[in-house]
Amino acid sequence: MDAHEQPTPEEAQASLEQITASRTAAAQATRRPAWIDLGMSTTAGATVALGTAGHRVAAITVLVVGSLVFAVALHRQARGRGQVLDQRAIGARTLRFALLYAVLIVLGQVEAPPDWQPWYSLGVGLIAAVGGYAWLRWEDRYRVRRLTAGDYDRHDFL
Repeated sequence: MDAHEQPTPEEAQASLEQITASRTAAAQATRRPAWIDLGMSTTAGATVALGTAGHRVAAITVLVVGSLVFAVALHRQARGRGQVLDQRAIGARTLRFALLYAVLIVLGQVEAPPDWQPWYSLGVGLIAAVGGYAWLRWEDRYRVRRLTAGDYDRHDFL
């Protein structure tokens, strides 16, 4: 095709499909590795389980050490650092955060009888870990979906 020729509708459609495929591939390449999300959520679940069982010092230790380990891992494995931070993204993040932590706050306030231990603490920790993993993957999927669709203003991307 010459520089002055107009593309046919089929050529234009093929070009648009190629651009969409390239944008999707680029956004998918920036996804955070699932093993990092799994490690962070497991650390959070262990922290909640230990805290619920009354082992505060152990909970703080697991939280600090796990946070440091996965902060370094996240920094080294980072494929994409950009976040879409417009009002919709902040509202969606707040809703997801509130859903998970409302459950954890309620479960954390329950004074479990001694005969429920350690199963109560393990159950709450498991809920925290699974909920945290789901939350992290949901956040990452939301970010990639917005990037893939180009559904953001250039000033909303940090």
